Amino acid sequence: MRVYRATYKDRSGEQRKSAKWYLDFADHNQLRHKIPAFADKRLSEALGRNVEALINCRIAGLELDAKQAQWLETLPDKLLRKFISWGLVDGQRSEAAKSLAEHIRDYTKVLVARGRPKDYVVRTRNRLVKIVRACRFVFLRDVTRSAVERYGGRLKEQGYGDTSRGHYLSTLMSFMAWAEQDGRILSNPLRNLEKPKRDSEQKGVLTPEQFIHLVKGTFKRNLVIDGISAADRAVLYLLAGVTGLRRRELLGLSWADIHLGPDSPFVRVPAKLAKNAQEAFQPLPLPAVAVLQAMKAQANPNDADRVFAALGTWINTAALLRRDLETAGLPLADRDGNEIFFHSLRNSYISFLANSQTPAKVIQKLARHSDPRLTFNTYARTFEDAEQKAVTFLPDFGDFVLSTCLDKICTRQEISGDNQRHKNGQDTRKTAILADNSIAPRGFEPLLPG
Repeated sequence: MRVYRATYKDRSGEQRKSAKWYLDFADHNQLRHKIPAFADKRLSEALGRNVEALINCRIAGLELDAKQAQWLETLPDKLLRKFISWGLVDGQRSEAAKSLAEHIRDYTKVLVARGRPKDYVVRTRNRLVKIVRACRFVFLRDVTRSAVERYGGRLKEQGYGDTSRGHYLSTLMSFMAWAEQDGRILSNPLRNLEKPKRDSEQKGVLTPEQFIHLVKGTFKRNLVIDGISAADRAVLYLLAGVTGLRRRELLGLSWADIHLGPDSPFVRVPAKLAKNAQEAFQPLPLPAVAVLQAMKAQANPNDADRVFAALGTWINTAALLRRDLETAGLPLADRDGNEIFFHSLRNSYISFLANSQTPAKVIQKLARHSDPRLTFNTYARTFEDAEQKAVTFLPDFGDFVLSTCLDKICTRQEISGDNQRHKNGQDTRKTAILADNSIAPRGFEPLLPG
């Protein structure tokens, strides 16, 4: 390894030294290379030592240690590409030379291979591209926690809520976690980054009576809204309220996911539709089974056909629900003033279960929540009827009439109080007589006249 400054002739023909120092070395294949270093000699010598260590590791077939690997990630892209072309860096290390745009393309291909919906893939790619451009990230090594936190602050200044900012940060964090697992980076700088807490407003819920009135009323009135038949809307509401399926899960269901056999009918939620990307099986109650059987018999669809083929995946289900609530004469908010959205049908489903005698663990499982606090603190709500009914389960005193006992106790207290007052009155009079100064003590009575 030789560190030197090159000499050259200027326009006047005078010999001059180059501003930068250069490294001259032989690689692991004994091929000679010359690369520019720094204007400072000590920095150039440090670079030479790192290059020499890289060559020695390549010759010995050893892995770089953590310090050397960190140094490799700080190299300029042009120099790193040279090392890759010379064979000094290969395998996973060569990923560091890829631009973030290339990594994002690879990541989106992986999402497609995993069966993620097209809209999810497009939304993920758009968010990543927006973050990369805003933060001026070019390579994976450019991504730092502080830069991402500053970006989150800028989103807040632009009026983004906590939930929206959380979506952007989650997308980037998932991408960086994938890059680490795939060996494209040594460590994920965003591993412990905290996301903003969701600012979602509390969703309203329907009581069991209101839910039944909504579904029955939608069927009976048979109104077509925005080209959507009453039957399609009613079945959609029914399934949402008796299975707890989310909007995207419902709209993406195919008839192959509906099992209407006599024993334990259920709906299968494919992993590609589930929010947590895990397949689930939700039991179906008998009324829903009968409705779906009739619906399938009328449509005579193939298994691959969507159950709600008449509804596009981008349909505004919240607007449809509000129209049907108004038509049915039902309020658009619950008793606590929380607005009713389409997701409220899932909240209602969990609340129906929570107000029954279903064990808490079963409710959590049917809600498909990993944390019971989410099930019971956020989703489940109590109904007034259930609260009144709960009072009837309090201890029963049988034939023991408390009100009669209370009357007797009060009577005894009055009699006791009168006796005490009478006794206290006698003692007071006696004390008053003894304390009267006009009555002389015994033996000292004055002589009466005559």
